[in-house]
Amino acid sequence: MSNNPRMMPAKAHYNGWRDPDSVRWHLRNMSTLPALIMPRGDKLFELKTGSEKDVENFSYDYQGRTLTLGEAMRDDCIDGYMVVQNGEVLFERYYDNFRAHDHHIWFSMTKSLISTTFGIAQAEFGIDETKTPADYIPELADSIFANVSVRHVLNMVTALNYTEEYDEMTPGSVHFEYFRRLGFMGDFELLAIDPNQSDEPRGVRDMLPRFEQAEDGITGAMFQYQSPNVDVIGWLIERITGRALMDYMREKLWAPLATEHDGVFTVDVSFAPVATGGFNSTLRDAVRFGLMALGDGRLGDTQIAPESWMTDTYAMTDEDKKAGAASVNADPDHERFIDGFSGYRSFWWQFDQSQGERLAMGVHGQVIYVNKAKNLVIANFASPAQTANQLRPGYKQMLAGTRALAASL
Repeated sequence: MSNNPRMMPAKAHYNGWRDPDSVRWHLRNMSTLPALIMPRGDKLFELKTGSEKDVENFSYDYQGRTLTLGEAMRDDCIDGYMVVQNGEVLFERYYDNFRAHDHHIWFSMTKSLISTTFGIAQAEFGIDETKTPADYIPELADSIFANVSVRHVLNMVTALNYTEEYDEMTPGSVHFEYFRRLGFMGDFELLAIDPNQSDEPRGVRDMLPRFEQAEDGITGAMFQYQSPNVDVIGWLIERITGRALMDYMREKLWAPLATEHDGVFTVDVSFAPVATGGFNSTLRDAVRFGLMALGDGRLGDTQIAPESWMTDTYAMTDEDKKAGAASVNADPDHERFIDGFSGYRSFWWQFDQSQGERLAMGVHGQVIYVNKAKNLVIANFASPAQTANQLRPGYKQMLAGTRALAASL
């Protein structure tokens, strides 16, 4: 790759962004896709600098061997890594020409951003989690989303006829057609559809009414990572507030975070924000979001999200724990096992409940790690070639290092 971070690799002109030679450039430049700017506010929340920690040389044991966190960072193509404890930045480093003011896609860390926005809207408009999404969005009346609750959607226990497979795309399958409509793959056929003359779904929301439950699916029984659930919540926020998702989120969340830079939201062909994974920001602004979560919705002197909502995201019920335990992510014999995973609630990955430990996680290694017991936020951007974190040894090694570092502080 060129030393110029804005210079596209030669092959990227011809191959999709998931080509191994193109991934790193594209994850730092997803604004090349159709996107909307989410302007920052007028204020800036300053990040204080503390005593620097030698994080790269921190050593830990993983699967019978000792390695340093710096080695793990190189193995999983970390672009930037920040550690903030007790409100002070202890470590901030960028790699392979990535810079503090450069944007990077969050992918599914966006889900936690959406759930926080939902919590704000719920407090303002009184959304009933026991109702179905179709109670608020009539267009979903003939779908699975008329038979599950909003809470089921938030916890991803809807058992959709859908699989989150990134490397096994069969044309015509539900998950292939869904990913086509996310907008991450240039699809001129979708762009050519005239919604006035065809009922063929163009954007993600056009497709959501077609989702059904899997033949053997049982609502609430098992956590299954299924991204379309988040698109439903993004749509619901718009329907309840009567405002564009981008506008509501900007006023209620992004501007109050007092971010340093504008955000960027990729959109589908219908210009709806990709709620499930389309947000882009700088790493320092991702940290500000993590600090808000750490503070139970408060950042500095500003209460941004309701304290009751943020604390509830940690409060797994017995049903949540059972659904998590039934997941492949909790099965040590499954290739998607994640050590320490204890469940999933409100679009946050839950780990050690006694530590208040949870993650916002996105494919290709994006992480915002929150540990309440340690008063700690760790965030990183990454760009390895392999998409799925649960299938990538480098990610599991990296996550183990982050958790070990947290335990040592």
